[in-house]
Amino acid sequence: MNKKLQLVLSFCILLTGAALSVNAETAPKGQSPGQEQKHEHHHRMVDESLMKSLLKQGFTKKEIFIAAHIAKFSNKQVGDVLAFYKKSNSSWEKTAQQYGVDLEKIKKHQHHMDKFLETNKQVVLQKVSEYSGKSPQVLQGYLDKGIPLRYLISGAAMAKAANKDLGEIIQMKEQGKSMPEIKKELNLEKEQIHTEMKKLVDEIHQEVRKKK
Repeated sequence: MNKKLQLVLSFCILLTGAALSVNAETAPKGQSPGQEQKHEHHHRMVDESLMKSLLKQGFTKKEIFIAAHIAKFSNKQVGDVLAFYKKSNSSWEKTAQQYGVDLEKIKKHQHHMDKFLETNKQVVLQKVSEYSGKSPQVLQGYLDKGIPLRYLISGAAMAKAANKDLGEIIQMKEQGKSMPEIKKELNLEKEQIHTEMKKLVDEIHQEVRKKK
């Protein structure tokens, strides 16, 4: 893969993955909550009403989240994926195979986005700094406290969309609130966040291209 194509792919994964963090409810087995936004997806994730319905049917949030990703990759309904999952003795391997989804592909995308962010950390910090009004030193302080680099991007987008200070968003996260909970508390629509996130990620993308 040439560098230009790799950069474009990284940009797409970053944008879609960051958007996912705003709508996802929980993370698959083996992931920390901060990793939830690293998956690639092409459509909206499970909305609150469907989530509640599926929970009442006995599925866990973790199962619903994983099924949502398989559904997005295969252009299927989450409910259908979960129904097959239940029939196949709760095997994600069989379910993924049934819908032609490569679980390893998802893992590779996760790794690819993290690598992209870390490789271009200074650019990311500089652009988030310009976008949020926080100095790179303050942003580094957030990282030192355990806030993921990718969260600075989605958090900055939410702050901008809600006309809030990024520090307020970080504080809400430190209080244990999830991205969906923060979005709800700020009365934001995912389209608003996506619009701001696209602006920021596009700036990061353009700056990285200049340095290639």
